[in-house]
Amino acid sequence: MKYCRKIVDGLIVFAVIAVLAFGAGAVKAADPVRISFMIWDEVQRPIFDEIVAKFMEANPEIDVEIQLTPWSQYWTKLDAAAGAGEAPDVFWMNTFMTKYTDAGILEPLDSYIDAAGLDRASWLDTTMNAYADEGVQYAMPKGMDTVVVAFNRKIFDKYGVDVPAEGWSWAEFVAKGAELRDAIAAKGGEEYALVMEIDSAQPSYIQLLSQDGLSIFDESEKGTDLDAPEAVAAFADIVSLIDEKIMPDFKVLSDTKATDLFLSEKAGMVYVGSWKSSVLDEASFASEIGLVKMPLRTIDTCAIGGLGYSMSAFSENKDAAWKLIEFLSGEESNRIQAEARIEIPAYLAAQEAYLPAFKHIDGSVFIEQGVSSVRFPSHRPLATTISIMGDYAAKIFSKEMTPEEGVAEMADAIIEAVAEYRADM
Repeated sequence: MKYCRKIVDGLIVFAVIAVLAFGAGAVKAADPVRISFMIWDEVQRPIFDEIVAKFMEANPEIDVEIQLTPWSQYWTKLDAAAGAGEAPDVFWMNTFMTKYTDAGILEPLDSYIDAAGLDRASWLDTTMNAYADEGVQYAMPKGMDTVVVAFNRKIFDKYGVDVPAEGWSWAEFVAKGAELRDAIAAKGGEEYALVMEIDSAQPSYIQLLSQDGLSIFDESEKGTDLDAPEAVAAFADIVSLIDEKIMPDFKVLSDTKATDLFLSEKAGMVYVGSWKSSVLDEASFASEIGLVKMPLRTIDTCAIGGLGYSMSAFSENKDAAWKLIEFLSGEESNRIQAEARIEIPAYLAAQEAYLPAFKHIDGSVFIEQGVSSVRFPSHRPLATTISIMGDYAAKIFSKEMTPEEGVAEMADAIIEAVAEYRADM
């Protein structure tokens, strides 16, 4: 009887152990939390596959699905998903951000930042400020981009002109362009002295406006700085480059990207963004490419861009989404992107990883250009006003309107757009 009881007791103990073991196994085998992460750049996809893989290795309880949506569809898809309360958990954000903060689509991140004990000074302050709205942080910086002047030493040497020197003024820049123009003409050359992507705001007229202390919007965000005489002067200075044949006309620059003209060795100089750094470094004549900071106008500054990581206010897994954002914006992720020359790290400690990635060009100039910087305009309603600016800039540069006429109408159209936006809020 005692023997039987021992068998029964043993079976009970075994059963209990089995249940506990099964339960422990069940916990381990539990499905991970699934979150989505939307991006738009297929070139960066392999880099983010690597970054996300490292994140999931460190956080096996979280499974991240990367959703690649082309730029042409990105915002339409995000708007539709957000309207249905089904936005991705984490997604790339740019300076269109205020549209989404106004709509209540973005989760405020300040409490997460504070709980994680993050030092905001670890990121370039301009990039942090770019993704704050009325003192609330709605995205963490992904990186930053700046604009510098690239020049082809071969072309300058071919025509016996000294290459640009650091610390030049706008007047010296124009004089250098004119000198190269004349030297090319004297030898019957066909290269352009200078090209600029005047069909895009950031690598052209936004920089001139910023260096003259202007933005699209005034401090009230109800009006615009573009009704100032300095705004007319900025656009007029670009028109003058065309008129003086230092730069080709608007049709040429519309038909062929300025960077492509430079890379095909048809131009001596180009205003170029750091997002083109890898292309410059891989050019057939990369060892002959020099970089210099933009010529100084009134203020030594640069309107920098760069993306951010935002969290959906509708996410059902906000803790997991924050963990991903914290990792994406942190040092390891920034170093991986820096080594791939994807973007200048906004995380300051990772910037040192950016420079060794270059084989030919001096990437430090891109970083130096961003030391004194202002954020690319991010006020309300940016998407509409950037479009307005582009439309009128095209009319100015194509000579359909004078700088005075174009800037005046541009300012009026922006004020009207802002008023309509606020009336609909």
